[in-house]
Amino acid sequence: MPKICVVIPTKNRSALLAETIERVESQTIPKDHYEVVVIDNNSTDDTRAVLEQKSRIYSNFKFDFQKKPGAAATRNGGIRLANSDLILFIDDDVQAEPALVQAHLDCHSKNPNTSVIGAVSMPWGDTVDPFLKYLRDHRILNPYTPSKGPIDFSYYHTCNVSTPTQALLDVGCFNENFNMYGMEDIELGYRLERAGCRMVFASDARAVHYRFPDYHDFIERSEQAGYSLGQLIRLHPQLKKRFVESSRIGRHLRNIHPLYRWTAAAMSPVLILLTKWEQTRGTAPLTRLMHAHYNWSIRYHFFLGYHRYSKDHRVRRELVTSIRPALAKEYQIKAKSEL
Repeated sequence: MPKICVVIPTKNRSALLAETIERVESQTIPKDHYEVVVIDNNSTDDTRAVLEQKSRIYSNFKFDFQKKPGAAATRNGGIRLANSDLILFIDDDVQAEPALVQAHLDCHSKNPNTSVIGAVSMPWGDTVDPFLKYLRDHRILNPYTPSKGPIDFSYYHTCNVSTPTQALLDVGCFNENFNMYGMEDIELGYRLERAGCRMVFASDARAVHYRFPDYHDFIERSEQAGYSLGQLIRLHPQLKKRFVESSRIGRHLRNIHPLYRWTAAAMSPVLILLTKWEQTRGTAPLTRLMHAHYNWSIRYHFFLGYHRYSKDHRVRRELVTSIRPALAKEYQIKAKSEL
């Protein structure tokens, strides 16, 4: 039986996926020591053709399809298809270094009952794009490559992480109720840690994340991640202090949301011109105004999503509460008529 299975969820990224598979299939260890599983989540491009081609080339490669939306359900499909002692999760836009799989195996051999967090770098170190410079300099897109010291479940990002298969099964794998971007991996990491699985960083388990988000794409994902944070805290209320109440800025954002929205709308023409000017400055540090704009915008949209979840959940709870008496009355009337 292979020692480790590389699980890759994918959707509509056939070109990136093809390169990701090639990198994973070009590791320093023999192919009979590991397997590769790709789960396609309802792609509409030529992903299926790519998967069929790779399956004809590589004997350790297999794939399947997952109709239920969401990364959680898709990765669970990979776990079910795997036949290995360890599961290594990477994304379909992550290109593995040649020794990635071996580094994960070596770390597990030295650290039993652990989840191994690999190192991830970005390919835009010399970018002149203002927003990418902001993400790079503040490590916002890639906060899960620690520099030193102990780490915990909050680093459990499935961009490059491996875990014993049995440990995943014991805690119930990913929670498939997370069907929006973000937090399903951290939530799993929390359950793993509570079950006794330590988090260990392996600096030599390296990969490159080929993602180039623009500003609008990123703030949309930030809002989705904030919404998913609300779901995470509903499942684990004890984490509210960790992710919400511990942030001095976060505690006050709700009160200034309308003010920020109006200010951002009024300044939009100025920010567009400033963004174009920033691009002409090459790799020079961002101006304070652009730095403040990106900083507050990301926080604003993240907590906007979080509070939207809280509002939606409160409305659903009130709806259920109001419906229950009516249902009970209807049941009593039906029961009497049957008598």
